[in-house]
Amino acid sequence: MNQLKMTENLKINFVFNIVYQVVAVLSPLVVTPKISRVFGVDYIGIKSYTFSIVYYFAIFGVLGLDMLGQRRVALVKDDINLRSREFWIIYSTRFILVLISSLGYVGYTFIAPLSQMERTVSFCWIIYLFREMINPIWFLQGIEKYRLLSILGIISQVSYVLCTVIFVNYKNDLPLYIIFYTLIPLLISFCYFPPVLKSIVFIRPERKEMFSAVKESVIYFIPTVATAIYSMVDKTMLGLFDPQKISTGLYESAERLVKVALAISTASFTIMRTRMSYLYGKRDPHGYAVTTKKFTSFSLMLCWPIMFGIIGISKDFVPIFFGEGFEEVIGLSYIFSLVIPCLTVSGLLQAVFIFPYGLQKTMDIYYGIIVSINVVMNLVLISIMGTVGAIISSVFAEMLLAVILVFRARRSIDVKHIATGSIKYITASVVMLFVMKYISSVVLLNSISKVAIEFIVAIAVYFTVCIVLQEEFVISQLKSFFIRIREIR
Repeated sequence: MNQLKMTENLKINFVFNIVYQVVAVLSPLVVTPKISRVFGVDYIGIKSYTFSIVYYFAIFGVLGLDMLGQRRVALVKDDINLRSREFWIIYSTRFILVLISSLGYVGYTFIAPLSQMERTVSFCWIIYLFREMINPIWFLQGIEKYRLLSILGIISQVSYVLCTVIFVNYKNDLPLYIIFYTLIPLLISFCYFPPVLKSIVFIRPERKEMFSAVKESVIYFIPTVATAIYSMVDKTMLGLFDPQKISTGLYESAERLVKVALAISTASFTIMRTRMSYLYGKRDPHGYAVTTKKFTSFSLMLCWPIMFGIIGISKDFVPIFFGEGFEEVIGLSYIFSLVIPCLTVSGLLQAVFIFPYGLQKTMDIYYGIIVSINVVMNLVLISIMGTVGAIISSVFAEMLLAVILVFRARRSIDVKHIATGSIKYITASVVMLFVMKYISSVVLLNSISKVAIEFIVAIAVYFTVCIVLQEEFVISQLKSFFIRIREIR
């Protein structure tokens, strides 16, 4: 694959992925206001708490096989026999392990001390485990079929939104909502198999190869389970401290607001993880360095205005988005927004450095450190500060991970660009924040109109300031955009 074709394919993947992420961001904007009002903060808490439990069973079933499979396939994707062997080894191993984990979860749903609604919802989550058992999406990511994944992802999101809006109308419809949330992605998973089967031939995996995959996947499993622990343990512990699950619901709502926005800046990490592994395997240092710099600039360009934008818009947006009973989410979102640059930097460095270099053993050590710190902080801060304590613990853990990764990668890639490249973006974002606060204080329109004005003006102000400051990446992308427009004409 020549460099020009690789670049064009990468751009196409980015375009389709961005379209999908726009739909993925818009979906919660449509669904969340309704389910917040229908279910209330307590049932949102039940949904969050029960998912945190099933998620543990899912990750212990999958181990690190998704990431291992994606990397293995990316390294040999040009050879049909090698990629076929990797598929059947990983898929067979994954299927068996998730099946065993699912049986364990079924046992949990019978013996755990749950309320009637919690038990019903827990049973509904079994569909989620079945999807994890059969899902071959990691293979399609490994061969960079992101166009197909994006199209099917859009279909899944639209179907989920329509079913929720039409059929979920009462508080006791929570199990029905969970079914829509899990069954639609399961059905979409069956659509992945035709292109997968066209890309492989059948090769019977040997038992020793499967055992070897399990052994190697543990390297990828530790960071996966660590991520799950410090992303889910907050909800689990809040649920244990609060039988009514109200604090869990508030945490879930603040996290959802931040993570919906964050999806825009982190959506490209999976694509870049595959591409950087391919470039690393091809021993292309120039292409590797150029792609890393562009990807870093792209990620920074998005993460800073998203963080400051949440701070600027939450006061007017939260009442519209969640409704009554969620007022505390405004203050919580201010704190939670600090996680955005941390997650962006750590995700970026894992995509361009840790994953392609195969440094998962090193990551295991780092994750062990931050998980331990996060659990201890949760034990202390949740009992003192409740939801605020859980959020502070999460932000600190993510910040620590970002700092550790920057220090580790400093001799292999240009980490200085993360700091120097952020200066102009932060400046533009601060100016944008002041403009948003000013609009919020002087505009007397209804909340929806005010939020729309704040959003549109914020985007215009941010990119205007970037242009005034002569930000290199923004200007180069604008020039490229206008050149393409002229070519189309």
